[in-house]
Amino acid sequence: MKKLIPLILSGALLLGTAACGGGTSTTPEGSTPPAEGGSEASDVKIGILIPGSPTDGGFSQQGAEAGKKLEENYGYEVATVEAGTADVIKSEAETMAAEGYKIVFGHGGQCSAPFAEICEDYPDTWFVTFGGTEIRDNLFPVCMCAEEGTYVLGVAAGMMTQTDNIAFTLGGDYPAYTKTTMGFALGAKSVNPDLKIQEAVLSSPDSNECYETTMNQIKSGADFILSNSNEGQAGAMKAVGESENVYTFGCLGNFFDMAPGKVLGNIIGDYNVGYDEATKAIMEGTAEAEIMYLTIANGCVSVEWNSDIPLPEDVQAAVDQAYEDIKSGKIDVPNEYEQDAAKEQLASYN
Repeated sequence: MKKLIPLILSGALLLGTAACGGGTSTTPEGSTPPAEGGSEASDVKIGILIPGSPTDGGFSQQGAEAGKKLEENYGYEVATVEAGTADVIKSEAETMAAEGYKIVFGHGGQCSAPFAEICEDYPDTWFVTFGGTEIRDNLFPVCMCAEEGTYVLGVAAGMMTQTDNIAFTLGGDYPAYTKTTMGFALGAKSVNPDLKIQEAVLSSPDSNECYETTMNQIKSGADFILSNSNEGQAGAMKAVGESENVYTFGCLGNFFDMAPGKVLGNIIGDYNVGYDEATKAIMEGTAEAEIMYLTIANGCVSVEWNSDIPLPEDVQAAVDQAYEDIKSGKIDVPNEYEQDAAKEQLASYN
């Protein structure tokens, strides 16, 4: 269980062992939970704002698919809209709230500040962000701890690099993004403290820019690559696929087919569970204005290895041990609210 931090406003953080859950509090006025189906449920409207294409094969697509699951499971009306900038996020969320949407989800920490600007004007709507720091009476973040998975990938990269040079690219420079590559760097440094790590933040999650950036990193000696850049990740996969003796990992999706023979493993975040648990808590009146964590320990984050590219025996043993140590709490990978500690930890290796 992640330790409590000052951002939590009320009560103790409760996490189930089989799923990711919350505690109890009062809901916004007029929020009697509807039945999970039938005409009453069909009157419930839920909005999901995603930062990129719903078919990007990664982060945005997982948000869109989670919305479809809510429709299938409960009969709610779910609208998914692309919103890539703060102005669009604010505008779309405000429109949904004004139209009586029960929940507006922001799929990414970039939604946190725009939601905070408007949520108090719409007390009958819950605003939920995947990532972010803002908390209000009707706004809370869900923290997908993908950094736990990227730490495990970093262990593999740190042990397998032949050049002692690895690299990553990011689609944005804020904690919900940087925590994943920080986790990757910490995992790599834990087994190979002297290796070089190249880092780059893209001006936008664009596949062409990511391709060029990754190619430059490869030309500078990097032989293991991680990209967390939404649709930009396709550019990193293309660059790795065109380069000899270079390997990569998939971030928040299944990318094995995007660069055949080059993708050693994927980080999988079960956003379906996160959306389901947040929605149920709100509809049942048990949602709290506090952070909801989704972790390896509660089954929401996992690592999928490529069976076509077996890891060396010692590497497999090391990544398995790291995974179990994170699950048990022996290894505490800093989350997005603990990035100062993560930077200190990384600096200790230099």
